[in-house]
Amino acid sequence: MLRTSVLGKLYGFWLCSAIFSLLRAIYRPFSRAFHHSGIVRFLARAPRFEVYYACSVTGRVIDFVWRRLVGVFSRLMNALRTPARTSLLVRAASGSHICSFEFLLCAFIFVMFCAPHALWSNGYALLGALGLFALYFLMAASGAREALSPLKLGFPFLLFVIACLTSLIFTSDLGDSVRVLMFFATAFLLTYIAAADLADTRRLERVMRWIYSAVIFTALYAVAQRFIGVDVSASYTDLELNVGVPGRVYSTLDNPNNYAEFLVLFTPLCVSWAMQRKNPTARLFACGALCLPLLALVMTYCRGGWLSIMVSALVFVYYLDKRLIPPAIVVCLLAVPFLPDSILTRFSTIFNSHDSSANHRIVAWQGILHMIGDYGLTGIGMGPNTFACLYPEYALAGATKGVYHSQMLYLELFVEWGVVGFAGFMWLMLRHVKDSCFAIIRTRSRELRYALMATCSAFCGIAVLSIFEYIWFYPRVLFAFAIVLGIGMACLRMAAKQNVKGETDADKNNTE
Repeated sequence: MLRTSVLGKLYGFWLCSAIFSLLRAIYRPFSRAFHHSGIVRFLARAPRFEVYYACSVTGRVIDFVWRRLVGVFSRLMNALRTPARTSLLVRAASGSHICSFEFLLCAFIFVMFCAPHALWSNGYALLGALGLFALYFLMAASGAREALSPLKLGFPFLLFVIACLTSLIFTSDLGDSVRVLMFFATAFLLTYIAAADLADTRRLERVMRWIYSAVIFTALYAVAQRFIGVDVSASYTDLELNVGVPGRVYSTLDNPNNYAEFLVLFTPLCVSWAMQRKNPTARLFACGALCLPLLALVMTYCRGGWLSIMVSALVFVYYLDKRLIPPAIVVCLLAVPFLPDSILTRFSTIFNSHDSSANHRIVAWQGILHMIGDYGLTGIGMGPNTFACLYPEYALAGATKGVYHSQMLYLELFVEWGVVGFAGFMWLMLRHVKDSCFAIIRTRSRELRYALMATCSAFCGIAVLSIFEYIWFYPRVLFAFAIVLGIGMACLRMAAKQNVKGETDADKNNTE
């Protein structure tokens, strides 16, 4: 009690000090100037290109085909409505929680990430995404869901889809490229389903709850792996420089880097969901349980994952309360001496020029840059087989072993999809982050604000990890990325609707 009183008095003296007054006088003009600057006004304006896209021939054709398909199936559903009502199947499913679309979507997401790698096939994901999309389409045709036009996903999304399709022209192994294209088709379907179905905060909360459950389950699985024991693999760790570093956990995914990527993408959503529990006891328990995925991320010993989650946390805390950033940094610095030796050893190798993992990447990047010089315009096509055919011609001497991709998402975009793929993806992600930043400030909904903070911080974090890894090489990480993107798009749609409704209500009040 006495300590709190002393700290309060010291804080009061600081607020009344001349130094604080001087700093506040300097800060206020710059703060106001930034918020009213031309750059901020330019970024805040509505994207005009989407209007041009909707009015273009391409946009009108897409919208026409979509509306015609919805219309045809709508008439078919109306014709079957009467006999369907009396069928045994429909009567059995009516009011069933298990047969609801939200439950099927959430259960599919949970199973997809909780199934151990040895028991999982990516064909299951394709079949599940096709089934969910078909079910959603039929529900939209019957009027039970919004028939969201693919136009609403935006032109950058279309540009990247086109790049994936046209890459088949330039591939040297069409069968392998079509196989990889099926993974991306699954990701595109998952993005659409999440963006279309999450039309209110109730559905959003439900999906985030199941994602939270999946993350906690995989974290418990990772902790169990640590107790059981994980073999130290020379393919994941430089054994000479990382003496004392134990085997790296990977939970239900294929390797520790994949699992770290999964955690960087989904942990911010878990934080957002846990912080919104209305019951204080439930909120404390939910937030406390998040120590498990953070511990699991530490046990992956993925250095890029550690840096990425720090960036993600920094972005999240900035929008939560930027005043917490300085004390958080101080706490992190004070905690360094208390970290286990294995973590300090792993951290110390980040900037070690003799680390085999870092050298492997740098040497691979040098050869891949030469590939981009010849194929950067069109790309070489999708798939590891096409990459394996061309890379040896550009690789430095002795640098062909163990290189199955570019070890960096941004280089891989150029290598596989060329300029169009790189431009489409970067445009899509930068615009999503930009729109999320403005929506976080403008929206009045606490649920949407926290969810947008989560998706924005997840993409900022994974952007760092993408410098060191080709995060889409393992399809389940690609699917996780697509789900986060779909959730972000859904939140932006809901926030835009709320803002339009708020402006309309304000205009009515002013008129009255």
